[in-house]
Amino acid sequence: MSRRKIVTTCTRDCPNSCGLIAVVEDGRLVKLSGDPDHPLTGGVSCHKTAKYIKRVYSAERITHPLRKVDGRWRRATWDEVLDLVADKLKAVVAESGPEAVLYYQGYGERTALKLLNKYFFNLLGGATTMRGSLCGGAGQGAQNLDFGNRVSHDPLDHYNSKSMILWARNPVSTNISLVRIAKDIRKRGGRVIVVDPARSLSVNIATDHIRPKPGRDGFLAMAAAKLILKAGAEDRDFLENRAVGWAEYQAILDGFTVPELCSLAGVSTADAELLADTLMHQFPTSILLGWGLHRHEYAHYVIRPIDALGGIAGLLGTAGGGVSQGFEEYGPYDQAWWGDQLHPDHRTLLIAKVGEEILNARDPEIRMIVVTAGNPVCMAPNADKIVRAFKKAEMVVYSGHFLDDTAELADIFLPATTFLEEDDLMASYGHNFVGPVNPAIEPVGETKSEFQMFQELSERFPFAGEYRRSVADWLQTICAPLWEQGADLETVRRGPFRLDAPMVPYADGVFPTESGKFQFMTEFDPAVLQDEDPEYPYKLLTIAPHGYICSERTMAEHEALPTVVLNTEEARRRGVCDGGHVLVRSAYGRLMALLKVDEATRGDVLVTERGGWNKAGHGVNLLTRDIASIVGQGTPFYETRVTVEPCPDDGIIGSRVLVIQHSDESPGGNFTKELARQGCLLTTVMPGEGDALPDSPEGFDRLVVLGGPQHAFDDQGSPHFPALMQLMRGFDAAGKPVAGICLGCQILARAFGATIRTMPELEFGYVRLTVTEAGAQDPVVGPAGPIPPLMEFHEDTFDLPEGAELLVTGAACANQCFRAGNASYGFQFHLELDSIGAEAWFEEFQRGDIDTYAKYRDQFTDEFFAEMRGRFPLLVPQSGDFCRNVARNWLRLK
Repeated sequence: MSRRKIVTTCTRDCPNSCGLIAVVEDGRLVKLSGDPDHPLTGGVSCHKTAKYIKRVYSAERITHPLRKVDGRWRRATWDEVLDLVADKLKAVVAESGPEAVLYYQGYGERTALKLLNKYFFNLLGGATTMRGSLCGGAGQGAQNLDFGNRVSHDPLDHYNSKSMILWARNPVSTNISLVRIAKDIRKRGGRVIVVDPARSLSVNIATDHIRPKPGRDGFLAMAAAKLILKAGAEDRDFLENRAVGWAEYQAILDGFTVPELCSLAGVSTADAELLADTLMHQFPTSILLGWGLHRHEYAHYVIRPIDALGGIAGLLGTAGGGVSQGFEEYGPYDQAWWGDQLHPDHRTLLIAKVGEEILNARDPEIRMIVVTAGNPVCMAPNADKIVRAFKKAEMVVYSGHFLDDTAELADIFLPATTFLEEDDLMASYGHNFVGPVNPAIEPVGETKSEFQMFQELSERFPFAGEYRRSVADWLQTICAPLWEQGADLETVRRGPFRLDAPMVPYADGVFPTESGKFQFMTEFDPAVLQDEDPEYPYKLLTIAPHGYICSERTMAEHEALPTVVLNTEEARRRGVCDGGHVLVRSAYGRLMALLKVDEATRGDVLVTERGGWNKAGHGVNLLTRDIASIVGQGTPFYETRVTVEPCPDDGIIGSRVLVIQHSDESPGGNFTKELARQGCLLTTVMPGEGDALPDSPEGFDRLVVLGGPQHAFDDQGSPHFPALMQLMRGFDAAGKPVAGICLGCQILARAFGATIRTMPELEFGYVRLTVTEAGAQDPVVGPAGPIPPLMEFHEDTFDLPEGAELLVTGAACANQCFRAGNASYGFQFHLELDSIGAEAWFEEFQRGDIDTYAKYRDQFTDEFFAEMRGRFPLLVPQSGDFCRNVARNWLRLK
């Protein structure tokens, strides 16, 4: 067995940009962990890193090109899809000009070679591109007004801090290397204060938690500043010699009392006193701003008073101090290779309003959209409007890993490599190191890097020669500013290189403003921050998920419903309860969710995680408002107001479903998840684990019986079968729908008098089936859409019960789905199987680890397993869509 360790860098949308060690055995990635030699991250990596291997090899990952034919995805060759894309680009440019093409470059990866993506579209003639930011634009714009150019303290300088204020920053979930520094400060007796309307996981490493009203943090900063001034502890030299606008800002402060400011901020005077005391008596204090502060229309009224507080307290230019936010991740590159100088006046659309901007684009209209490293339908605001905009385009081309929300609207899918399959360099927006992106494994399947995609696409255009260079040649060119600092490509490929950046910015007291001094905010209109609305009483805070980065997840990894967190007293007042189904409604859309109550959550907010897919029922951006921040062209997600209501009674929400599960390896998967997503209350009983079956259907509305390795005729091995059959007949007699899957199907057939028998061979794998005439007319199977190949894993079959109707049939096993009695359905195939289950079953069966079926292993060749896995990326989602349709139709049965 060959074993290699490869040094690389995480390139995902996270400020940490961790140095990593990838362990590869016989060409397969087996471990991913922190690089102990990285000067900052030092062997630390988040839990999201460890599970990234599952993403690389996921059964849902698209690993070959796709094109849509008659609305359904079909496998294609690279030449086929690149020819289609090139032909459409040429036609649109010839007929309407290059600005009829929109290039949307997301934030999923920000490596050096990604500059060349946009360079392609500038060589094309200057396509329409995006401007602004979904994340940090407002904060960067605000700090640029104060500092001239935002520069943050090196994270390693925070070891010089005696205390730390995490202002809307959640390092436990989104910036793991800061956790060690925060713990070090606490160990030395310092305070770690979290300022955040929501109770993030970082509260667990803090000494204190202050919870201001969303968007009112500026008032809190002003209150602390007034207390410092009252104590005479201000940095008078800074105010008099290194800043301008102090008199005007002081006048703003003088317009309020401390209690008034605290009331406006929604905090106590003790909270402001805690901040002021920390800044005065635990000097120096580092203030770290998080991305939640950017998510307001008037974010500059939040951030600029915090910057001012840092100046008043003497933190600016001081080791261990500062007001730090982020770094320029493209700073080490020659940004001329974006190519914008070729067409400086080309059209740009505002990313904060991307749906509206596309719909309103004229002269020319947007006819073609190309998306890379982003999922705007999921991650940008007002998702419904974006869907309409994308549907308006004649062709949408998507480069990514999974069939997420944006991919669903595409016509061409270009399968991209992950960073573990790429050769590149990565700077960071969270620290001063540039790290290597070394390929750990060969590209999975037929995936290509975006660099390779655009290089091959350029060969179909006259400007191919402008693009035709090796990775090493391009890196030598793009990273020229880095080489000027003393680095070289081979050195960086061996490990991280620290940029020539200050540990402590502005230490000389000089700021890159017009005056050379810090610029205080001189105008302030508090009236614009008054935004209460009795119809929508809660600000929606869509925070970064702890378990994922943005929308980087698979369909199978979603819970049935998103969870929203509401204050305990507010929940009582609105008549909703902990764990219950609620409807979250805004002026833009609605979303069903599960409620979690928390007495520590502010009473004027509703908190949930962002990044869940719309198609999985987690689309929080179906609710959000699409406006832009006043400064910095940011996206004010937190300006969305919502209400929370009990879900209306539609006959399904609150339905009580009894689920009989026969094995840990055979859960309800997509079927029971969809029932839960529609609002059903599931009770799972596992007879094999000693759970007792209910005596009757009383107390339940429906019954689901799942599969397992048992034989449906083996009452001795499974003595609960007779009682289960009686229970199934009881549900049917009461007019309560029953669904049996695989083993459950066979038990249902037996309950209706059929004989069960063992087949000559095992039926295993995704199999093509046929809907019968009766099935086409059936209310459950008929409307579910075209039946895709579905997973089979059984050695027994059954005769069709007397009076039953056959709905689906197959070649090797005729009786695949039937309806019997009043509303009882048997599904021999595993329509419920999701990608996690498919991966596990195929791996375990191929290894011979499933004892019940080990004797059949030689029936299937390794080539069979390889061929079937190659088809997973389409088979699994198609099966999932069919299952969800069937489940919803089954719920409509009365």
